[in-house]
Amino acid sequence: MTPQFIAPNLVVLPSSTVPRCFIAIVLFLAAGLGLENAAYGSDPFEAFLEKHCVRCHGPENEEGDVRIHQLSRDFKSGLDSHHWAEALEKVNSGEMPPAGEPQPTQEEISAFVANLDARLKEGRAARMAARPPVSHYRLSRKEYQNTVYDLLGVRYDPTKPGELNEDTLWHGFERIGSELSLSPSHIDRYYRAAELILDRAFPATSSEPRKVHKTAAELRYGGGKAQQEALDRFGIKRPLRYLLFPGNVQNALSPNWFGRTGPEHSGLYKFRIQASGVRPTGGQPAHLSIGKRTGEETVDGLIEFDITAPEDSPQVYEFEVFLEMPTSLHFCVVATDVVDRRAGAAFRNALSSRGGYIFTHSSETLLLNPNAPQMFDDKGNGIFSTVLLDWIEWEGPLVTESEKSRRNDLVPPDDAAPEVVAAHLQRFAERAWRRPVKTEELEAYLQAYHFEREAGEKTADAFRVAMVGVLTSRHFIYLVEGDPVARERLNDWELASRLSYFLWSSMPDDTLFTAAQAGSLNGEGLKQEVDRMLTDDKIHRLVDDFARQWLQLHRVGMFPPDKKLYPVYDAWLETSMRSEPIEYFREMFAKNLPIDSFIDSDWTMANARLCDFYGLPEPKSDGFQRVALKPEDHRGGLLTMGAVLGLTSDGTRHRPVHRGVWVSESIFNKPPPPPPANVDAIEPNPPKSPKATLRQKIEAHRNDANCAACHARIDPLGLAWDNYDAIGQWRTHEKVAAGLGEDPLVDPSGVLPDGRSFEDSVQFKQLLLEDRDQISRAFIEHLCTYALRRVLTVDDREEVAAIEAEAKKHDYRVKDVIRAVALSNLIRKR
Repeated sequence: MTPQFIAPNLVVLPSSTVPRCFIAIVLFLAAGLGLENAAYGSDPFEAFLEKHCVRCHGPENEEGDVRIHQLSRDFKSGLDSHHWAEALEKVNSGEMPPAGEPQPTQEEISAFVANLDARLKEGRAARMAARPPVSHYRLSRKEYQNTVYDLLGVRYDPTKPGELNEDTLWHGFERIGSELSLSPSHIDRYYRAAELILDRAFPATSSEPRKVHKTAAELRYGGGKAQQEALDRFGIKRPLRYLLFPGNVQNALSPNWFGRTGPEHSGLYKFRIQASGVRPTGGQPAHLSIGKRTGEETVDGLIEFDITAPEDSPQVYEFEVFLEMPTSLHFCVVATDVVDRRAGAAFRNALSSRGGYIFTHSSETLLLNPNAPQMFDDKGNGIFSTVLLDWIEWEGPLVTESEKSRRNDLVPPDDAAPEVVAAHLQRFAERAWRRPVKTEELEAYLQAYHFEREAGEKTADAFRVAMVGVLTSRHFIYLVEGDPVARERLNDWELASRLSYFLWSSMPDDTLFTAAQAGSLNGEGLKQEVDRMLTDDKIHRLVDDFARQWLQLHRVGMFPPDKKLYPVYDAWLETSMRSEPIEYFREMFAKNLPIDSFIDSDWTMANARLCDFYGLPEPKSDGFQRVALKPEDHRGGLLTMGAVLGLTSDGTRHRPVHRGVWVSESIFNKPPPPPPANVDAIEPNPPKSPKATLRQKIEAHRNDANCAACHARIDPLGLAWDNYDAIGQWRTHEKVAAGLGEDPLVDPSGVLPDGRSFEDSVQFKQLLLEDRDQISRAFIEHLCTYALRRVLTVDDREEVAAIEAEAKKHDYRVKDVIRAVALSNLIRKR
């Protein structure tokens, strides 16, 4: 019998094909359909409940702790709407009613579903009509940083200690409006931030960029005159080189190199270095970290990169970094534990003494005397990773013409008339507030300006007071949507901001402002703008910010792995792991690949450190590259990345349940309920008991009735990855510290709640791919949550379904999915 379509997106199956759980779900969720204590049978909907539900879930019986007569039937409140929407899904998918119970007829099911669908829509309409007229969404710290830069061309780091308060996260998302409150201390910090930003935009004294160039001879040998004389005696023509080696922090930028410095010299600096690397046979390339010194052998890295150039072919490496001046920076060469084995204080002192050791090249055997610290074997191969520095160069502060242009004509001239001052402030406020601004909205700021002028301040200084007011207004700090009178859709100015903060994490540019002013953000005009925005370089902000928040990458390194258990784990590996999913997302966006690759692929994005960790061929160039995978590599897709496997671990062991929760949340967008209170922790293996896997210990939780149902849904999603330890290394046996016998074999098999079984992670990923539509819908829901800055509700289901249908036409390709969200009705609605 052919399924009958009753309402949009709803299909009623013949009663003979509908399986068991219909009644139970309907009874449990029937709360929201009418008045309390309504007479059953007073309408067809109540008649259906009385005929098929009350016998098990009425006053005389209570299955599943549900009594229909005690459940609210107020649909406008929406308290149970999400449950009813789930019930509709169950009916639509043919999972109801249960076998062994009297079956409703096709006509009864059709009438019930149509009635339920109508009540859901009526409730949604009532809730939409009752919305507040104005909504406020505070900018996250990252969005504030980007907006300040795009508005004034000023670089400002709100994450520094003492700057803006940390954003409250909701399942990894840092821009959910309901979570971003504004405390009194926060307001004070916004005022200080505005003052600092204007200091940098309009400094009291100008600072021309300066360049400082230091050779190895200047850095290491005090000019190298005596060392050069020795080289001349040996007839060695190579220049002196500065050895940067593990276990020692060495100078990279002294505060006095640029002369007298102060806050006005903070800014963007360009760093260049010509260097090569000595790499031990079979070892890692030298990794150079440049930052502020934090210890004898550590720095807080601002710049991180591998030195892969061989000593015969040094390479120039170049980076840009924002520096708060005055500052001092140091080099630190990161390598695995060779420092403890081969260096030590005596070794470091010998290499660090200015006249104690001359180095140009490892092949200069005359310089490699047996009494010198041994860095090379008898064949000239490096014993540990070392950087050979030829010269370094710092240049700054740098200001681009584009940055300067954003400040042009912002401040009125000294002799400006009041109306000219008002016009300047209005133009600035319209860009800062991202909408047309009426003159009367600026009265308080203009009064502050005139008060400062009457007190004897210069025009620029007085105008700055008004600018501080604009930058600390709710219209700048918040995205403000709405009018005193409620309306359903955004106007063009609000839509422009919603689009720009979705795709660029910042304010609209001039082109988008112009489109909003012209009222052309609809139809083809909207499509043209979205397509333009998707190709702008600022789209990388979406790649960086959405991937980081969606995948909850803030948790990487939250529990540092135990160095004794995982000696290969270091700071550079952690940084590389955190970057891998983002670079992977960037590649998928750039190539517009289907979302299937999130689940499985025969490639990944890796740098030299990750390739060494995963056992992959090393990339041919520096940084992240696309690397091909083979089945024996046991990688592919997000779920086998070190970051994902590590963020769900506790630093000592993997946690299958936490991995399952992450998969449920991030891949299926189904956050499980929190665990019951006072759940017993999993204890270490007793010394005199046979060694048991973590999986075997988790099985005990299934014996608890309070835990069994959730564990049945969550555990298989996490146990599939048991071949990977706490930092994501592949293994076949689980290492158990205490207990009797050998380390037990890993068992990654499982059974999904729907009965499908798998033997390992490879089969599990294939089952996930069979759920492609469900995973695509979850990805779209995450994107919509990010774009709308709020949690989705049942009222969004139809719009999300429309986005899903549009994305499916394009094979769920990532860029097309993002485009479908940006062009959707959901984005245009308040």
